[in-house]
Amino acid sequence: MPFEKLTSKLDRHFERLAEGKGRKIKPADVAKIIAKLEKRKAALMAEIAENADKAERLSHKIAAADEMLARAQFLMEQVQGNVSATPAGD
Repeated sequence: MPFEKLTSKLDRHFERLAEGKGRKIKPADVAKIIAKLEKRKAALMAEIAENADKAERLSHKIAAADEMLARAQFLMEQVQGNVSATPAGD
């Protein structure tokens, strides 16, 4: 999945969080995004090992993946906090 789609999904989740609708975000959905980002980062790392001439360009993509992973992990912390803080009857 291209970074644009993952970025779009993260942005939509952050918008929901800002609107106070964080309870509606499923931790499993955020976990899928994190897994896809980690898989993409691993593929980029393997590609660097194969193509040293593309290392600079790929390192920029890896930095972007790291930034998105940090955002996704922050979102996961927020979502898990909302889930555990809300009563089951709500």
